[in-house]
Amino acid sequence: MSSASSTDAARLIEYLSRENKRLRPLTILTHDHPDPDSMASAWALAYLAHGLWRLKTRIVYGGVIGRAENRIMAERLSIPIYPIKAGEIRQAAHVVLIDTQPPFKNNRFAPRRHADMIIDHHPRHPQTQADFILIDQSAGATSTILAEALLLSGLRIPKKLATAIIYGIGSETQNLGREAGPRDMAAYQAFWPFANMRMLWKISYPKRSSEFFADLARGIRNAYTCGRTIGVNLGELNSPDAVAQIADFLLTHERMSWSVVTGRYKGRLHISLRTNDPAGAAGRLLKRLLGGGNRGGGHLTMAGGSIEIGEGASEHEWRKAEEKIESAFLESRGFKTPFALSYPFRV
Repeated sequence: MSSASSTDAARLIEYLSRENKRLRPLTILTHDHPDPDSMASAWALAYLAHGLWRLKTRIVYGGVIGRAENRIMAERLSIPIYPIKAGEIRQAAHVVLIDTQPPFKNNRFAPRRHADMIIDHHPRHPQTQADFILIDQSAGATSTILAEALLLSGLRIPKKLATAIIYGIGSETQNLGREAGPRDMAAYQAFWPFANMRMLWKISYPKRSSEFFADLARGIRNAYTCGRTIGVNLGELNSPDAVAQIADFLLTHERMSWSVVTGRYKGRLHISLRTNDPAGAAGRLLKRLLGGGNRGGGHLTMAGGSIEIGEGASEHEWRKAEEKIESAFLESRGFKTPFALSYPFRV
């Protein structure tokens, strides 16, 4: 481990060693619709806390685990993660947020509550506060931060947890190809020998539902291009995970450098931006597109967020919101109205 990463890992272990009696029991909260990075890092923290100090923990999440890969990961690896109960965070004795921060709009943290701990790799929000904060943007995944702490702890790493960490880092960095640094590579290599390769294959290539193929078909059929940008409005979805998944897929088009995808889910319009420009500042751009505040954010090449439209909103209101995002994004890329959109995949 580098000196910076070992310092962070030591700081986390030192804090838990000093405060573990006060933190009993500890509720671990991921962001809504948890992805592999959030699940793996939450589980790693729970294992660390129990392994060294017998600290009782409970991992909870809001929303759904929608993507097939993520559901298989949680089920096959027996990750102890549970849907959040009404009022659970408000009543919890102590709370740590993993892979998210209290001001973000992607978690169920109780308003006006103070967090005990925050561990994340996303840019720190100006209003983020907690007793202990470990936010490290130099890590490509939150799983990397927890992997470093596990290595420093000397605990035996179970095969299922090692598999979760490998998949968490790999999915967040697209197998170390997107915004991954030496620390992510070192953690990946350290846990690789302990992981279950057959299980990784099953997670990566799951059986998919008819809804997935319907969303994918709609995403391709309705995709528009404008210069080197590709995008689509997916409409109503069974899971918000489809927005990021199709944004990733569309960006693989050989001529494209940006993708923008929107989708409707339970009264919210979800937006994902992707770019293969390493200096794209996608997170900063999406925050600006959504009017600032806590509605969206991300990294240099990937970003996500959502805005409230309302479950009772009319079709006109939904379309108006989608067109506003689409227009603002295309204008940010230098295109002028009327946009010269083409639909290359419509028959």
